[in-house]
Amino acid sequence: MNGSAPSLAQILTRRLTVIAAAVLLLNIAVVGTYYGSDRRELETQAMVHEMERLKAALEGTEIPEDASARALYADHPAAYAFALVDRGGTVLDAMNRGLIPPAATDIYADNWITRLNTPEGPMLVAGHEFAKRSDGLRVVFVMASDSANLLRRAFLSEFYKHVWLPILPVALLLIGASAFLIRRGLAPIADAAEWARTLRPGAPTPPPSMARAPAEIADLVDATQRALDRLATALAAEKRHAAEAAHALRTPVAVLVARLDALPPGETTDRLRADLSALSRTVKQVLAASRTDVLDVPDGTAVDLRRTAETVAAALAPFAYSKGIELSLALPDDPVMVRADAEGVEVALSNLVENAILHGRIGPVEISVGPGPVLRVRDHGPGLPPGAQDHLFEPFWRGPDAVPGGAGLGLAIVDRLQSAQGGDVAVRTPAGGGCEFLLTFRPATL
Repeated sequence: MNGSAPSLAQILTRRLTVIAAAVLLLNIAVVGTYYGSDRRELETQAMVHEMERLKAALEGTEIPEDASARALYADHPAAYAFALVDRGGTVLDAMNRGLIPPAATDIYADNWITRLNTPEGPMLVAGHEFAKRSDGLRVVFVMASDSANLLRRAFLSEFYKHVWLPILPVALLLIGASAFLIRRGLAPIADAAEWARTLRPGAPTPPPSMARAPAEIADLVDATQRALDRLATALAAEKRHAAEAAHALRTPVAVLVARLDALPPGETTDRLRADLSALSRTVKQVLAASRTDVLDVPDGTAVDLRRTAETVAAALAPFAYSKGIELSLALPDDPVMVRADAEGVEVALSNLVENAILHGRIGPVEISVGPGPVLRVRDHGPGLPPGAQDHLFEPFWRGPDAVPGGAGLGLAIVDRLQSAQGGDVAVRTPAGGGCEFLLTFRPATL
């Protein structure tokens, strides 16, 4: 999966969030337009709310002097006033009584609101009789101006009751539930992607687990599996043909070597022997290449790099001697166990040592194990040509000063073998010149 790209679940969740936010903003706009254009409704709501505050603060027939409900009238004496009036019209408690029209205390209606035009501007007067009282106590409220922004508070209260309270929780619940359902619904796609990541060229296609997948995804995976099976069959046939051809060439090459040994020594014989040696190496490399893509390292596999290094050094010592190259081996005292294929490690190391012997040309070739799960092959030759590191592991690439007779497959095979084993191959130029290759492996789990 591309780590920089958002997942489909994230994209769908974001879009749903945008839709929910748009719906919320639309409701805000509708409610704001409705209540913002109906001032009388806001005035009614503001006055009803204030009379409810007075009712809540009421103790008997009065409001205590330290009640918080009195703060509005104390802070804004020219804007708001109230009076508590009994059934006989007697004012039992009041603040800023001068703002209250005398006739307002004589109105005996349960709930009423009126607007009076005064020289100072419109004045709102409202009355409310407290229910379930035997004394008929009622409150008269006056708002001559709105210096405390009661109308704005009423406007925000309507937003809270009609938008934030009913719509916002529903929107958040919808987003959360949809995100969960989206992730759950797309889980089969993630399973199919995980299945696809386990596929390897040339290896049998494992059966996918599509028990809970929708029909479309299951059909896509089934079609993909059938296509991969066909490709795997074709790839296996190609590898088999290459391996069979290379294997069939080994006998004629061996016969030619034997016949060359019977020829009298001479320049022509030496050239034929060199050409035949190059042909023999190419056949071996083709056989090795045919094994790399089907290489499998089961869990629990353990290979001691010291033993592999000893085997390769012993096998290639005569070849190094024939080229006038000294081959040395440095091993640690303790085993170095790695998770790898023994034959794969041997082929990779043999290719590197052969390359070092052929291309190093002068000085010794050193094979060492460690520190850590690493094999090192060092030569003291001319080193890498400029720009070679970018193409070193490409199949059939050869440097400008490469030894004649090679096919350019050795390092490409090493790279493929290391990838198949979960390891790595690297090259560096050490101090003192020459070239050093490092084969890194996964430590074995014992």
